[in-house]
Amino acid sequence: MVELTEFQKKRQENIKRNNDLLQKLNLTNKASEIKREAGVLTEDEKRRKKKKIATSKPKRNVNVKKEKSPTVPVRRSRRLRGESVDTDGIPNVNDNQLFKLNGNGDVKLESSPEDDQVLKDMKVIGDVKLSDLLKEGDDDNALLDKFKSFSSRPSDFFNELKKYRGNIKLDAELETQLKEFDLNLYDIFQPNEIKIVYERISAIYFHPSIEKKLVVAGDISGNVGLWNVRDEPIDDELLEPEITRFKLFNKNVGRIDCFPTNSSKLLATSYDGSIRSIDLSNLESEDLLILTNEYDDALGVSDCQFSYDDPNVLFVTTLSGEFTTLDMRMKKGEFNNKLKRLSDKKIGSMSINPNRPYEIATGSLDRTLKLWDIRKIVNKPDWSQYEDFPSHEIVSTYDSRLSVSAVSYSPTDNTLVCNGYDDTIRLFDVTKPSEDLQPKLTLKHNCQTGRWTSILKARFKPNKNVFAIANMSRAIDIYNSDGQQLAHLNTATVPAVVSWHPLRNWIVGGNSSGKVFLFQDDSNNEDTL
Repeated sequence: MVELTEFQKKRQENIKRNNDLLQKLNLTNKASEIKREAGVLTEDEKRRKKKKIATSKPKRNVNVKKEKSPTVPVRRSRRLRGESVDTDGIPNVNDNQLFKLNGNGDVKLESSPEDDQVLKDMKVIGDVKLSDLLKEGDDDNALLDKFKSFSSRPSDFFNELKKYRGNIKLDAELETQLKEFDLNLYDIFQPNEIKIVYERISAIYFHPSIEKKLVVAGDISGNVGLWNVRDEPIDDELLEPEITRFKLFNKNVGRIDCFPTNSSKLLATSYDGSIRSIDLSNLESEDLLILTNEYDDALGVSDCQFSYDDPNVLFVTTLSGEFTTLDMRMKKGEFNNKLKRLSDKKIGSMSINPNRPYEIATGSLDRTLKLWDIRKIVNKPDWSQYEDFPSHEIVSTYDSRLSVSAVSYSPTDNTLVCNGYDDTIRLFDVTKPSEDLQPKLTLKHNCQTGRWTSILKARFKPNKNVFAIANMSRAIDIYNSDGQQLAHLNTATVPAVVSWHPLRNWIVGGNSSGKVFLFQDDSNNEDTL
């Protein structure tokens, strides 16, 4: 037996001491895990690997090698980018980009697939022309012609909607309602041809124009698409839907709406905290605001709605439970968020009571439906873990078994609808809400959407006491505020995100592949308003 040297004895003692320490700390397997992550193999693993290679059968097409995309460093100096210190010289170039002469003899830079992916994930900063966001296709004049009918004059949609709310017949018979919502699927193009955006639709909006239909949708990657709906039959089978797409955000589009006093101007918000406008009169997008907290971190906008009292004021909720009001007439640097906390978790939906515009309802991931009086401030709410964060006064609360996905007020009859992951649609009478809110009616409804389908949300029609919600059985269901089902509009896939036309009996639903289903009545008469 070979006798160990003093050095080797000392080394063995250190190894034993370290192993004993690892056992006491319950870290016995961590050393081997670290080695595996670092690519260091033990002697046994090396022998097993050699044995496996020796006994394994040769694979087919052994000469075909999969090309690996070249690794590009995250940061590069100006010298490596081909720039001088004073930023003159050729543009930002890496080894994967090539120069090419065009027909005029000018040098053109070709980008690599890696650069295209970086550009795809970038967030749009500042004010832009929508034509600049398109890779190819129409120029400025052609785009302006597409949307000319939606921007001829800044109509006061806010006052129009108030006028139609006053004409609602509260005692309408069920038979009349059933006839009103016997809608037909748009058939000039098939739904699988109407791909408004590239990925799963997260927000959809039906423009209030009556003479011409415009549907706007946003997806989970921040793309926005505008579908200029064709009503005339087509003779050319090769003709495609008139859709314009562009990327404005780098996360989910949360909400799309139009400015109440100017329907030619759209509002779009995102989970990346951005609030932008889209002007249909000149097809430019203005960067209105990036919503941030006191640490200047971006707050994802989960929902928003323009005030009934003042159409220039926007009510906003966030993914982290905050609420604020924004005056859209203010310049970008003048916004004062004045955040209030209404939940310690995500607020998925918010709705303003049209009969009491100072009252809002919120549905949250904390499994509650709450009604709030935003006229009153509570500096240290006892329900919140954030001690020094102000809130508003709670009017009523309803505790749900699971999270509440959506809330929506009817336009006139004081009905509030909510739905969530407990597979129910609940209707509340909020004429005189008590502290303990209880539903007047509960309907069973499958709301288990999961990862591949956007969350189902019940939405009241702005000018009628009827609401719609997608059905996991591939349909759109329409109910009145008494819970009576008026329609079951069948679709080929789940139209998870729905939007009403504010004045006509038209409704659109968007699915998880960026495609839409449009239902409409056959009449354009005033009695449908």
